Amino acid sequence: RQHADKPAWTRWSVPQPDKGSHNLLQLTADWRRYFAPTKNLTIGVRTIHYGRYGLSPEESTSDGFGMLRPLFLGYETFIRGYAYESFSASECSPPGSNSGGSCMAFNRLQGQQLAVANLELRIPLVGVEQYGLINFQFVPVELVAFADAGLAWDSDNPPVLAFSRSGYERVPVFSTGISARFNVLGFLILEAYYAYPWQRPQKSWHWGFNIAPGW
Repeated sequence: RQHADKPAWTRWSVPQPDKGSHNLLQLTADWRRYFAPTKNLTIGVRTIHYGRYGLSPEESTSDGFGMLRPLFLGYETFIRGYAYESFSASECSPPGSNSGGSCMAFNRLQGQQLAVANLELRIPLVGVEQYGLINFQFVPVELVAFADAGLAWDSDNPPVLAFSRSGYERVPVFSTGISARFNVLGFLILEAYYAYPWQRPQKSWHWGFNIAPGW
């Protein structure tokens, strides 16, 4: 949990380019801010941009045949409800259709540039006496209501800023839901979430699990 005396957090990263047969610039920008209107409520806001720049069209393709594997937006640390293992064949177009057997619900999660935005309302259900509705310090539990949004694009698939649940453009994807984070012995953070992915018309509310600390 970020304390009220440190409400903002920003990180920029521009690694030193490596010399090789291909040149590219990798940029990471991470901005976070936290509000504590009451003792047992924290509001967290986060935006992230992660991108590769300077690639040629052949290198930056997201069809899996480029020099670099595309970045994936569906990791649960970015946006919940779009995990790789949660997709099924029923969400993809069959071979011979107008889309040529593609899976747009999954394809729009891949690109060489990613933008992510997250909003969380956090309540400490179980914790120490000073921080928690229930005093039980051995397994702290945090309840979260969240809204996630993200966009993935590249030179062949430019971003389209529109709300759409179908189609083949690289539109933003959204999810909303609730989750619970469990702090196991102070070294392992488990998250169980129940999310609705708005840009997956064939998928409704579903459970997911994640092993990662909260941001």
